[in-house]
Amino acid sequence: MKKITLLAALSIAPGLALAETLADSALSSLTALNNTFNASAASSDADALVSLYAEDTLWIAQGAPVRQGLAGPRELFDFVTENAGKVTHTIDHLFVSEDATLAVMIGSVEAVIETAGMDTTGTYLFVLQPEDDGWKIVTDMWHQHTE
Repeated sequence: MKKITLLAALSIAPGLALAETLADSALSSLTALNNTFNASAASSDADALVSLYAEDTLWIAQGAPVRQGLAGPRELFDFVTENAGKVTHTIDHLFVSEDATLAVMIGSVEAVIETAGMDTTGTYLFVLQPEDDGWKIVTDMWHQHTE
């Protein structure tokens, strides 16, 4: 019986190691995606921001019905960049599935758009999936904090 238990443990160990490697790689890639988001926002590059999203993204904005596609992100990031807005995200929680096929990123956002009289904080939640060219945001839900 001990041999069976040992063999079972040895056969599971490579799978666990692979899962840890996938998760570590995903964490690194997802942190890089957040860094790209912040760099693109800092350089007012709406196209780069929108490129982080999947074509069929679910866009869940505060006080509005859910929308699907890139129109929601495009409208927001065009507004932000055209008005020299400063937006930064931090990652507060990051969850990656064991097989690295799904991730959830939750964090804080700071947004300052002086021309619109906006200086606010909020919370965002991204659901992400890997695609051929890296992780893509497939759901974006956010809200502003009240004063």
